[in-house]
Amino acid sequence: MEHMAVPGHAVRRKRTPSIAPSAAARRRPVDWRRYAERVATARVRLPRYEHPLLVSLAFSLLFAVAGMSLLGAVGSRSRAAIQQIGGTVAGALPQGKGEAKIDLGEQRFTVSAAPVLDPLPEFTRSDKITVAGKVPSFAALAGRQVEITLNGTLVGAVPFAADGRFTSRELTLPDGASTISARLVEGTSEIAVASASVVVDRVAPALSITRPRAGETVDTDVVIEGRTEPDAEVTVSGRALRPNPDGVFTDRLSAPVGPLTLQIAAKDKAGNETKTALAITVRQATAAPAAGIALGVTLDRTRVRPGETVVVKAIATEGGRPRADLAVTLQVGVFTVGTYRTDATGVATIGFAAPDHEADDVSVVVLGGGTAARATLQVKK
Repeated sequence: MEHMAVPGHAVRRKRTPSIAPSAAARRRPVDWRRYAERVATARVRLPRYEHPLLVSLAFSLLFAVAGMSLLGAVGSRSRAAIQQIGGTVAGALPQGKGEAKIDLGEQRFTVSAAPVLDPLPEFTRSDKITVAGKVPSFAALAGRQVEITLNGTLVGAVPFAADGRFTSRELTLPDGASTISARLVEGTSEIAVASASVVVDRVAPALSITRPRAGETVDTDVVIEGRTEPDAEVTVSGRALRPNPDGVFTDRLSAPVGPLTLQIAAKDKAGNETKTALAITVRQATAAPAAGIALGVTLDRTRVRPGETVVVKAIATEGGRPRADLAVTLQVGVFTVGTYRTDATGVATIGFAAPDHEADDVSVVVLGGGTAARATLQVKK
């Protein structure tokens, strides 16, 4: 039955409940029936999660399965990437450079190896030499050989045996320094190379004796002085000594009275040797004249460990009085320590390091004013 409009009265219309009432409607009391309608509508629109823990576990399981699948895919791709990298590295390396096989994943590549030369002399007086050596087993492949070059010029190619050994023909070297190379080749490609330097020296070292002179008469305490080339080895009547860096050498020995022949030789690194025989006469030592210079030497200790410091006092007198400003030279064994001058008291105090090896009898000699003084040092650990 429809409601009729009555003059002076507004017509009431039935409203449909709204899910989202206006602000004005929220201020009025809500009928419980309308509240029930809203709840029903919300249950239809939104799903009901009665057990949130079960839902969380379900999602966790889903993510775990997805992660394992992703890791499996990534692992497969990583292995493929590593194999691809190995293949790229193997392809980039020069092939045939020796056969030391290295695995990278499932790929293989080789590394180079040079021939190993037998020791060659650094210095030699012979101009003839033979080069021998061995190719490492992992590089000794069929189709390869060793080429010998001398100062950059190809001398010839030699094959190597099953064990890698090879030997060249005899080479003739020029005087002076030469470079010898052994190149492992395959066709026209160089696999690896090994080189060595050899110096040919066929000239004997110069040797001059400045003291004593041939035919001279000397005292029983004989002082020998001379010069040769640096790095040569000198022997004086069988006693070995090494010259100073400038080639100067000094030695001192006690000799019996009478004729004496000194055998002096100098040998260089190549084996070239120069010898000389010096005939002198040894007389009985006489006391120095009153006006002459006399030397004395004292050590702060006569037994030391290798390398320890020793202090020497060289004492010079002239006519029984201290001799000031006298140049004295200190020699320890075969080495010259240096030249020093005496002070106003006629004394020169010198320190030096004992030899770095054990020795029973190390000569400590002071030379100056045409005379010499000597002491003995023991070096023991």
